[in-house]
Amino acid sequence: MQSFAKAIELGCHRAELDIHVSMDNVAVVIHDASVERTTNGNGLVENLTLVQLQSLDAGGGQRIPTLREVMDLCRHKISLQIELKAKNSPPLVAALVREAWAMDDLVITSFDLALLTQCAALLPAVPLGLLNREPHLDMIATAEKHGHRWICPRFDIATQDLVIKAHGKRLSVYVYHVNKPEIAQNLAGWGVDAIGTDFPDLLQRAL
Repeated sequence: MQSFAKAIELGCHRAELDIHVSMDNVAVVIHDASVERTTNGNGLVENLTLVQLQSLDAGGGQRIPTLREVMDLCRHKISLQIELKAKNSPPLVAALVREAWAMDDLVITSFDLALLTQCAALLPAVPLGLLNREPHLDMIATAEKHGHRWICPRFDIATQDLVIKAHGKRLSVYVYHVNKPEIAQNLAGWGVDAIGTDFPDLLQRAL
C-alpha cells in the first residue's frame, strides 16, 4: 500500500498491480503466485485464505492488500492498470470494477489471452491489452482479432515502426519494464501512450 501511496504522491498517471485469488475466493494484490519471495510466509496464494495471507509480513509490517483495499486508496487519485494472473480472477475483478471504479479510468492486461477474453465478456467498456515479450508475435493483428485497444510490448521488442503502425490502427501502446532513462526518452520520442517502470521518480526527472 505504501507503493500505491508513493505513486499518488509522485503524480503518476496510473499504477499497475497484479491479481491473484485466495483460497476463499478474494482478489488480492501480489505479484507472484506464491508468497515466499515477497513475504515471510510459504505456499501458493490459491492455497491460503485471506486471513492467512494478511497475517504475513510483506515488508516493514505491511500486509498483502485486497483489490478492494487498493481501489479504496486509489479512487479519484490515480488510474489503475490491473494485470490478471489467476485463472478465476476475471469475475472477481469485474464485480469490484462495476461496483467501485470508473470504466474510463482503468486498463486491464494479462499475458494470458484466455483471461482477457473472459474479461471482455464481463467488462466490454474497459480497454484490454495482451502483455507480450515474444518478438515474433504480431501484436497488432492479435489486438484487432480480439478487440483489444492496447498493445503491450516489453521494452526490448518495442520499435518506432511498431508504434507508428499501432497508432495507424487506433491502438494505444504501453511499453513495460522500462527502468532506464535513456530508453524512456526514446519511447517518449516515438509517442508511446504509456510507460511502465519500477522507478517512476527516476524517469520523471529524465522526461
